[in-house]
Amino acid sequence: MPPATENRSNQTDPSCWLIKISDGKPLNPLTDSGLNANLPKVLDLINCQVIELGHGYVGRYSVHINYRFRGLYRNYIEKVEILRLSPDGDDFMVVGLFSHGVEYFALLKSGENEWTVLENMHGIQDIITFNNKFYAIEQSGGTIIVDQFFSVGFIQHAVGSPTSRKFLVESSGNLLIVEMIFLENSESNAGFRIFKLDEENQKWDEIKSLGDQILILGLHQMFSVSAYEFHWGDQGNLIFYSIDGNVEDRVMYVFDLEKGISIPLENCPVYCNLFWPLPVWLNSSESVVSSSMEATPGTEFANLGICEDVGSSFSSS
Repeated sequence: MPPATENRSNQTDPSCWLIKISDGKPLNPLTDSGLNANLPKVLDLINCQVIELGHGYVGRYSVHINYRFRGLYRNYIEKVEILRLSPDGDDFMVVGLFSHGVEYFALLKSGENEWTVLENMHGIQDIITFNNKFYAIEQSGGTIIVDQFFSVGFIQHAVGSPTSRKFLVESSGNLLIVEMIFLENSESNAGFRIFKLDEENQKWDEIKSLGDQILILGLHQMFSVSAYEFHWGDQGNLIFYSIDGNVEDRVMYVFDLEKGISIPLENCPVYCNLFWPLPVWLNSSESVVSSSMEATPGTEFANLGICEDVGSSFSSS
């Protein structure tokens, strides 16, 4: 938020706003639901600091299904990861998870026209790039490691339950597995366990705290951010996520790792207001934006370009 409004009387208005930009469209970073209908036509970002917290990639593809009377195309969106092999980004590798009846774990190098499918890879729940390698976590808790030469390795030490949902995220320079355990007959709808990679010994160690880090679990990516970015001091150790229903109806929650409980965001205004509604200090008139752009030409477009081109989640603080 602008420094001039730090000492505001409305303490429910957050000092940061967290948003995801995809294809130039603003989305809720937890649910991917659109915000266009509720946004003003002009946002004044001149006096705000825009911080990119993370970014993710998805692959879009269509599958043609031959029915007896007419064909049908079905569109799919799947997570992919990119490993850049040169400083200029011209050389790269892409790994993706694709499924249509059969699940495929495939790699593609820049300059090639066909994907290389890795055999006997099943039940993969998430993928990530870390230290110039691809990592994939299986539903069984096993870990697959692929380097730029297509060499495949495994961490035999399985983690978690085969019935849980597992995610990979980099946090403070460490690679983590986040295990989401769905609970029945409990006040919390889900529980979480965190494992940190011991790269030297090729094993996973369970950790009980994230320190000042906060995990944001979206539909296609997960990222970590320090509580200091939100002006919360060291009050991290939280996981924000959503479950149930379609994109527009998903319910958002916050999980407190220290207390081991999950609470709907609507019951926590301090946390809920991080996502919506739009902070009052960011809602500006077109005349204010125009005059600011004349004073500092190019700044507005530079800030907006970070969001639209990168497709990132960011906070304005």
